[in-house]
Amino acid sequence: MTGSQQQLRQGDVVAKKYEIDAVVGQGPIGTTYTARALANGKKVALKVINGASIGVAAAQGVVSRIQAARADALVPVIDFGEHNGQLYVASELFEGDTLRRLMDSYAGERKSFNLQEACQIVVRVLEAVEAAHAAGLVHRHVKPANVLVQSRAVGPGVGKTVRTIKLNSLGFSELIQPGTLEEKLADGTDRKYMAPELSSPTTGGTIQSDIYSVGVIFYELLCGQTPMGTYLSPTQIREELPKHVDDIVDIALAGQAEDRYPSARDMMNDIQRAFTDDDKPVSKMSTRTIAMVVGGSVLVLLAVGGFLAMNDPSEKAARADQAQRARIIKENPIDAALQKSKAEGHTNMVYIPEGTFIRGRMRSEAPSLVQATEPEAQEEKVPGFYIDMFEWPNELGGNPPIRVKHDDAAALCASRGKRLCSAVEWERACKGPEMNIYGYGNTYSAETCGAKPGGDVNNDGLLDRASGSLAGCKSGWGVYDMSGGAYEWTDTAGRNPKFRLLKGGKLNQTPEAANRCAFALEQNPTLSDASISFRCCMDDGAPPPVTPAAEAPVAPADGSTPQ
Repeated sequence: MTGSQQQLRQGDVVAKKYEIDAVVGQGPIGTTYTARALANGKKVALKVINGASIGVAAAQGVVSRIQAARADALVPVIDFGEHNGQLYVASELFEGDTLRRLMDSYAGERKSFNLQEACQIVVRVLEAVEAAHAAGLVHRHVKPANVLVQSRAVGPGVGKTVRTIKLNSLGFSELIQPGTLEEKLADGTDRKYMAPELSSPTTGGTIQSDIYSVGVIFYELLCGQTPMGTYLSPTQIREELPKHVDDIVDIALAGQAEDRYPSARDMMNDIQRAFTDDDKPVSKMSTRTIAMVVGGSVLVLLAVGGFLAMNDPSEKAARADQAQRARIIKENPIDAALQKSKAEGHTNMVYIPEGTFIRGRMRSEAPSLVQATEPEAQEEKVPGFYIDMFEWPNELGGNPPIRVKHDDAAALCASRGKRLCSAVEWERACKGPEMNIYGYGNTYSAETCGAKPGGDVNNDGLLDRASGSLAGCKSGWGVYDMSGGAYEWTDTAGRNPKFRLLKGGKLNQTPEAANRCAFALEQNPTLSDASISFRCCMDDGAPPPVTPAAEAPVAPADGSTPQ
């Protein structure tokens, strides 16, 4: 069953059973609505699956397993069926919010989850995961957006908060035909919570894949950020935490699945020790039994290896980068609601709030990739601004022009009430709120943003790749194609004041070096190379951009008639 994606409206009736009330949210798997059951008036949460599902007949077996997974911490599924060619699943309506929004709220108020809060939330998620595993299901998509939270104030003066936690969307990934939504599901934020062995949340995975995802959530609750690369341990970020919390995180986030907890119950047991005996070490029963079989020599080797790693210059540099990132992220909380409201009316533009970020090359970047002109890990505060989500003409699926001179790019931006970005604004937009080396992360990936050599040009004088066509090629702010494809003009002068800085491309450069957010190239503003395009910015507080009735074509540098 393929089915075309449909947006249901209030009052629409699904399968003659449910009347739509409102949209709750949209995700890569489908759209969730609140609805009323016509038979008894009961409110339900209705998920309508996007794209190609496995069909009603095959879904019967999946739903039976979902319903067999019984736990107070799981949202029960009560019905499923088909409506206009699309599969839907009805679940009990749990009035509350998502853990993602609760985390964002804490960050906005500069609050941290205390140890007890973090442990209670994660233990409830583990209880749900344990029930799923007992029913033969791997969730594959455990993330804060799928953890529902209901909070209520209790006690004298309502000074205490009690939370009810439930895990949602169990088994939904198995209702989609493998391969149909892999790019969307594995993209951006979701990827942070996926175990390394998962190629897609729709296929593969084991019990340990879910444990990895819970480990990421536990780390984020304690540290205010997700672990990246060689991450800092929780106690390095928060000294008041007990040391064995570091061990819990390390086991849950082990790179190899067999090194993680063998079951959700094992991880629960170790977390509960945080409140029974702070001096008691984490149980090593949950690590691979090979260390027990081989004996002390393995532990000695591990200890020596850990000592050498801690004293390795590259390891020290990575930890220093991560410590700086963690501090700046904590000092610059993001108000997602403000970002959304600011962006209204600014079509296909992203609002990036005022804040400090790390400009220039990180300490952990290979010296062979960086330029002497790049500042090293320099903190810089940037006022709020808007930036185009895509290169000119800032349209999803459009092909940006090339061979654009600096002054022509500036004039086209001005025609819409915009301006060329400064190099610092461009770099902040590329690095994202987590201040990555590349727009998509800290490790170079030719596949993520395209592996073609410099230019990527077709015969029409346009980039040979549509804007937004590579789902993973975007920064944490949601700005696309900044670490691959064309260079982009900025309005920042180079060391030669007659020159301007180009950012983001790979013109006659090694892509691994040139695709870095910190990389910049000084060029004569009259240059119109086949690898040069541009995007626009606007000041905070600027009115919505002008939308011209007809787009003026960009004249090729050779003076021929535009195609």
